[in-house]
Amino acid sequence: MREIVVEGEKVNLDNGLFFGQGVFETILVNKSLVFLDYHFKRIEEGLKVLNLEPFYEKEEALKLIEKLNLKDKVLKITVTDKNVVITTREIPYKDSDYEKGFKLKTSSVLRNSTSILPKIKSTNYIENIIEKKKAILEGYNDAVFYNEKGYLCETSTSNIFCIKNNKIFTPKLENGLLNGTVRNFIIENYDVEETFITKDNLLKMDEVFVTNSLFGIMKIKCIDEFRFNKTIFTDKIRENYNKTINGPNGGLNIYGK
Repeated sequence: MREIVVEGEKVNLDNGLFFGQGVFETILVNKSLVFLDYHFKRIEEGLKVLNLEPFYEKEEALKLIEKLNLKDKVLKITVTDKNVVITTREIPYKDSDYEKGFKLKTSSVLRNSTSILPKIKSTNYIENIIEKKKAILEGYNDAVFYNEKGYLCETSTSNIFCIKNNKIFTPKLENGLLNGTVRNFIIENYDVEETFITKDNLLKMDEVFVTNSLFGIMKIKCIDEFRFNKTIFTDKIRENYNKTINGPNGGLNIYGK
């Protein structure tokens, strides 16, 4: 069995620390743990891919999380061979971020569509961190990745969607990307075509937005030097999403990154 470690306590040395053999989830906490079921399901799937023991400590971890009495926080659960590490932090996004939208920079690093790493939320996250930092230093919010075949994948921290003539498109999972919680929410609640998107295709779209478990839905104002001026449908989708996670269920049992 793994030891459950709450922030500030010592962790056990294992391959999660030395080689990144572990998985993690970042969960939005408003009045509840948003999309908790899906986050735990993804932990289980990731552990299986990494040939680690199932998440037997789930119920015990939940009891400890409940005692933390969290609200309007970010909860991070990291699971390795010998540890379940529970940490918290403040939500980093403000109203001004949603008003301005994000700017994306195309990364020169190509995703490998045959690799398992982009498809699980593993602790081997350094490439994402490096590419995002590069983008920020150039005045952008995040880096956007394509794969070795030239097809759109995701950003370093989010899934990506685009709209053309009122139709929503998003990259297929087989391109090499994480199946995000909010990505699932969009696909389950809207008519979305999962497809292959080139950079030329992307820049011809009417609207672009990104999704993850913390900021939810964020409009994209530009990719590199190309600007997107429309956000009508993105704004409506975000409004619906916010109603869902702030509703009676709080997203607790709704599959929805």
